[in-house]
Amino acid sequence: MSSAAAGRRDRLLSMLLTEPFHHVRRIAGVVMTAILCVAPASAQFYEKVDLSKAAIDVLENSLTGTDPATGSYVAGIAGTNDPGTEALFRAMVRNRLAGPRVYGVLGAALISKKGIDPALMADITARDERAAIIREANITGILRVSPVTVLLAQGNFPDAALLSLVAEIDRRNEEWDPAPVRALIANNDPVAAGFAALLLRDGSAKNPRDPAPWEAFKARLLALPTVDRNGTMRALVEASMIFELKSAAAPLLELASTEPFTIDTRIGAIGMALRIDTPAGVAAWQDHVAANRSQTALVRAGLQLLASSDRGIPPTAFDAIRNGNPVLDAMADTGAAISGGKDPVAALIKLLDAGHPLSAEWALIRASELPPESSAIVWKHLLARMDDPDLANRPTSVLVSGLARELMKSDPAAVAALVERVKDDPNLVVAAMTGVNDSCVAAGADIARAHRGSLPRAGEGLAVLIIARAGAPLSNNDLDVLGRAAAGGGDLDALRTLQAAWFYARACKKTEELITRIAGEQASTTSAPAPTVNAPQ
Repeated sequence: MSSAAAGRRDRLLSMLLTEPFHHVRRIAGVVMTAILCVAPASAQFYEKVDLSKAAIDVLENSLTGTDPATGSYVAGIAGTNDPGTEALFRAMVRNRLAGPRVYGVLGAALISKKGIDPALMADITARDERAAIIREANITGILRVSPVTVLLAQGNFPDAALLSLVAEIDRRNEEWDPAPVRALIANNDPVAAGFAALLLRDGSAKNPRDPAPWEAFKARLLALPTVDRNGTMRALVEASMIFELKSAAAPLLELASTEPFTIDTRIGAIGMALRIDTPAGVAAWQDHVAANRSQTALVRAGLQLLASSDRGIPPTAFDAIRNGNPVLDAMADTGAAISGGKDPVAALIKLLDAGHPLSAEWALIRASELPPESSAIVWKHLLARMDDPDLANRPTSVLVSGLARELMKSDPAAVAALVERVKDDPNLVVAAMTGVNDSCVAAGADIARAHRGSLPRAGEGLAVLIIARAGAPLSNNDLDVLGRAAAGGGDLDALRTLQAAWFYARACKKTEELITRIAGEQASTTSAPAPTVNAPQ
């Protein structure tokens, strides 16, 4: 599974398993429609723009400022899968500002696929920055592939970061020193104190389990005000799920089922147990479903069990949500197929066609994790909807983009046919080209080259970006279009504008200058963001 697919899955799992189901939530990334600021109108049309300088300015301003979206920008550049970007991220660590330093470490981890580099972490001395790196690495999954024992040995970590590192070591069934954890059981933060107690209760091969701190903490937890009590409990449930602390499932389930805790807290605890102690989770889930038979409760329960269908759930357990409703039947059929080791393609298609948004989102993510030849059947089924007489049933631009991205992995020819089919619809052809770009499949360059010169402005920018990413030769016209897209004049969103800027700087052999600027070792030649250029078609 790709890191992107894993990230999408984990975000969905977190929502399905631990968040209250008061209304339907849509899973979507933040769509940024503008990058930096727009130059005066006269400048857009009359100034001659140095495109290589503009590209470097865009990258410098995006990666070395205080924009809260810096993490998204770094992820976007890492999404190019270009090994050359590692030098860019390492340069960020040398910057004088905290944000670039933090995200530089994370960017280098993303592009290397080896996790956090201890040498880079050692260059970060501020405790709040070190804490931010561990927090973001935990959220994104980077921590799971990082050398956590080496990192922990460096010391100089705040309490939450220290607990995360120890918990990851514990998840790997490796040894850890209980002394620094024991020092946190009286921490002012009840979440830190509670999780420290759970870790000590878990113990390790050389550290006998010690249940006493957890028993003492329970009294503190129950004495908290209602909101704080439930919030702390939910945080402990989530942390236990993330770090697969199996021994925590039973005590958390038991405590969450008592009167002081809300039903939402109990549901979250059940979801956690389904993931890390499946038999206990299934038993608690069945009790909950038997007592809560509203349609909303059954849908929520069905999604919970689906999210854990790869954890040894008995196939017959899904029958508990059936009530004659087609959505619930489709959920049950899908869960039974997956947990029973059967081919889930037909069931996933049925679930997608059932018309329930959140279960359809889950089905799409699950389909993306199938072998490419199996997932292609799902994608082609969805593409067949493009002929549906009901416009509401046809794939949206977002779905077309995702389908193109996933289908590129197994059948680039089908994607080429899709692009040809939608070429007269500006929105859909741009969506399809976006998917081709995001797939990072080299065959995308052939699709892009075949349509160069006939696409909308955003499509042209994407086409040259795809060609550049593949390492294919760029004509002078390609370079001009790529440079204008990099400068903000290609109608691309912020992340792909940055990707264009990187590849343009690389094509112009300006990466050394860029790296020097990013590190702050050379004064910027601009005090304002790069202008947005309106490039002619």
